[in-house]
Amino acid sequence: MKLNKIKFPSLDRILPFSKKNKLFTGIELDTDYARVAILEKDGEDLIFSIMPFEIQLTGDNEQDGLILRQELERRGLNVKIANFSIPVSAVLIKNLKLPKVSEKEMIDAIEWNIKENIENLKTETIYDYSIINEDEDFYDIVVVIAKNEQIERVLEIAKNANIEADTIEPSATALLNLAFLQKEKVDKMKQEKNICLIHLDKNDSYLLISNNNVIIQPIDINFKLYEMLDPDAKEQEVMRLINEINYFFLTLQEPKIIYTSGLFVKYPEIKAYTQLKFSTRFILEDIDPVLSLNIKYSGNFPVQIYNASISLAYRGLE
Repeated sequence: MKLNKIKFPSLDRILPFSKKNKLFTGIELDTDYARVAILEKDGEDLIFSIMPFEIQLTGDNEQDGLILRQELERRGLNVKIANFSIPVSAVLIKNLKLPKVSEKEMIDAIEWNIKENIENLKTETIYDYSIINEDEDFYDIVVVIAKNEQIERVLEIAKNANIEADTIEPSATALLNLAFLQKEKVDKMKQEKNICLIHLDKNDSYLLISNNNVIIQPIDINFKLYEMLDPDAKEQEVMRLINEINYFFLTLQEPKIIYTSGLFVKYPEIKAYTQLKFSTRFILEDIDPVLSLNIKYSGNFPVQIYNASISLAYRGLE
């Protein structure tokens, strides 16, 4: 079943301030936490209405919706509509190259190509697709398949929080949007054909690369255990992470720049040691939503942890 609630970000678009709304909300929804970001138009500037924040969830949809509403109200926020994300581990992404045909024929071809993937999930699913590139004869298409239960979780939490879920997308594509936008802001990045990013987080860590497609490789790292390690053991854990990255690029063209996101800002030693080992092979650059989205902000708050929710809020400007 196809559902319009799942949406891809408008990649590499600079969006105008065209809506009447002044507040735009993004909520990154994971299994046990939600991260909330609210952007506001202040004349010609884009600012944080309130600094992004994280709340802990229980796993019960009704209770989590009430918790979300209470946390918003406690901060004096009356959010009526928001864009949500679901975890990368909750979706299957498939890349297709299809000939240019009518929309109906294209949808038939997509559904035929993903039939086996859907059957293997052995549950009710929904999907959406995006044409991310085209030439004279073919489309490059990315398809996102999600379990119904994941979408229903978002909708139930939103309903219990008295919020309308405008769009739902994988958190990885929200990050990809920021990387595309940042790429166009920095001269040394503009010539890079591949977009490659590493996102480290509590539940989902992964390496993503995009070049007319979207490929995601999970990364296994447990930060609760990492924090308990001594310095030598931490160095070994980062070496294991580097080996995972090296293995990923055995069959793919290496980029010159790798964007970093998420908990890199909390554990700067990971980025420093990784850059040391890569030497000049790669340049590691933080995804910075303040730079990507031209947000007027100059404080020291670690906004990179909230990259996905900030990107989701920015989608409200579309």
